[in-house]
Amino acid sequence: MSAVTPIEIRKDSDPRRQRLGRVVSYASFAAALLSLFVVWNQLQRYPRTDDAYLRANTIGMAPRVYGQIVELPIRDNQFVKTGEVLYRIDPRPYEVAMARAEANLALVDFEVRALNDAVQVAEAHVATSNADVAKSQADIVRRKADVKAAQARADYAADYLGRIKPLLEQQFVTADRVALAESDLQAAKANVAAAEAAVANADAALIAAQAAVVSAEAEVKRSRNALAQVGDVNARVAAAKVEIDEARLNLQYCEVLAPIDGWVTNLNTNVGAFVKVGDNLFSIVQNTEWWVMANFLETEIEQIRVGQEVAVYIYAYPGHRFRGTVQGIGWALYQPNGATQQTLPDVKPTLNWVRLAQRFPVRITMEPFDPKYPYRMGGTVTAIVKTEGRDPILEQLGLIGSPFGKAAGPFPASGSGPTLLPTK
Repeated sequence: MSAVTPIEIRKDSDPRRQRLGRVVSYASFAAALLSLFVVWNQLQRYPRTDDAYLRANTIGMAPRVYGQIVELPIRDNQFVKTGEVLYRIDPRPYEVAMARAEANLALVDFEVRALNDAVQVAEAHVATSNADVAKSQADIVRRKADVKAAQARADYAADYLGRIKPLLEQQFVTADRVALAESDLQAAKANVAAAEAAVANADAALIAAQAAVVSAEAEVKRSRNALAQVGDVNARVAAAKVEIDEARLNLQYCEVLAPIDGWVTNLNTNVGAFVKVGDNLFSIVQNTEWWVMANFLETEIEQIRVGQEVAVYIYAYPGHRFRGTVQGIGWALYQPNGATQQTLPDVKPTLNWVRLAQRFPVRITMEPFDPKYPYRMGGTVTAIVKTEGRDPILEQLGLIGSPFGKAAGPFPASGSGPTLLPTK
């Protein structure tokens, strides 16, 4: 057997190395294709995004009255329950205002009584004036009757004088009788004049009585307006009671209670601080509702439906899966390019060759959380939506796992309140 030289061995092994290289290349290419298929298959079945954050309702605790804080029994990041005292403002100025309002109500009560009496007096004046008018009218009637009677006597005296005066020349009557008749006629005329004067006086008295009625009625109106009585409600008393209610409300506002269950956050004040109306002293993060605001590409929105299950992974708790449900998909985004400016569209003169897909917010309602894994507002999460249709082929073959399978570690129920929902 002849010896084989190294050059001959190298020449004989080159084909084998070439075949091995081709196998490795083909295997790498197949693995790359398989990886692309796996990624495409997963993304098609499970749209996901890490542009997502935990959200909750927050309430800014701003005082409704101004004053100095005299009690602050809470601490930052403390959990408070509904109705628990958060802080107290010095109530003394508002107690004084309450006492002043109550005293004002008592004064108003006395004023209303006096105005009621004034109304009654004015109404009595109206009745008296009306009686005077009726008396004057009756007096006028009587005076006019007196005028008629006096005029009748004067007419009779004139007729009598006219009958006896011609008889004086024939001496059938004496001169004294004629003179007496003339005297009676003058007296009758004087009586007529006096009766007519009495009628004029009665007319004047009637006008004065009617004027007194108008004045008395005006006084009644003034008294009633000053009384401010509307039906069964007196406006003066009602206004005074409103001042009491306002003072009582301000006094109650001195004690600020927690409106919801939640966590105190961003507490930056202390006892002795002077606070103003509307200044947020801190906020309360509500504990009864949590959700994730996940921004998905518009190319993925078509697969997402309300009610679909969502696997949520919170960065603060690696390895733990939380469950959520799609609650809704945003309908609009603000577009600075094309926004209306003074009724005309404002379009920027730019041209982008690369068109980026927009992201629309998808609201995902979370289940109640386990106390061992509490949510924190603003926490970063990854959200994976389980869309409808068949599971990916590789999952069915058991080659890869599903993000919706049983969690490797303890599975905390997620979400919004003390009631724990059953997990699947």
